[in-house]
Amino acid sequence: MIISVVNNKGGVGKTTSTQNLGAAFKKFADARVLFIDLDGQASLTRCFGVQEVQVGRNHVGNYLTGELSFDTIVIQSEIGDLLPSSAELNSKEDSIKASPVFPFNLKLLLDKVKKNYDFIMIDCPPTLSGMTRIALIACDMYLVPLQAEFLSYEGLRNFLIYSAELQQISPQTQLGGVFATRYNPKINKKLSNDLVEATKQQLGDKFFETSIRDNIAISEAQANGKDIFNYAPDSNGAMDYYNLTKEILKSINQ
Repeated sequence: MIISVVNNKGGVGKTTSTQNLGAAFKKFADARVLFIDLDGQASLTRCFGVQEVQVGRNHVGNYLTGELSFDTIVIQSEIGDLLPSSAELNSKEDSIKASPVFPFNLKLLLDKVKKNYDFIMIDCPPTLSGMTRIALIACDMYLVPLQAEFLSYEGLRNFLIYSAELQQISPQTQLGGVFATRYNPKINKKLSNDLVEATKQQLGDKFFETSIRDNIAISEAQANGKDIFNYAPDSNGAMDYYNLTKEILKSINQ
């Protein structure tokens, strides 16, 4: 199962969710997981405790252009394998888009390795860029984290229109679901709750019941290069991502 975590707005918890959902698949389903960082900011890469200086040229951009092999760039970790990113990825995007196989670049590469993994988790940039496009074409389903505030809600609407258009050339790509992140019902409670309820009405069972509460342990885990389950297994963040993982697995099995 290939899962892209996407939204065309930054700061909504894409990277956090990519790492912690993948970690939950590993921990609770004993799954083999591959993480792919397609964002030139390399936030997911740093969440694994890997710094850009350690990556050098061995990043996902050079894998997508065919300059380096999968085995050359993959990094092993206790929760799964990682294809790291680098700021240099941004300079590779034009070459990737100019390829005769665009936007199937990533899909064709993953076809060669996906048999080795139960889940492949793709962290996308916060834009409707070429990287987001190849991630959506490559995946079986995509998940959309939604921060309960107005601009994030507007971003979701625009993104769903964009992704629906992509399904015309990639019909296997389906919306897995939307979930609220950084949720604090005590702050701007009416606005947050109204937006969540409006999204539930629009998406029906595609809006997951579990919300990821605002939790300092999540940020601390990232700063320490760890997932929430290894860093603070008794935290609200760990509880929320565990419950969300159960919902996602139930949805997949159905």
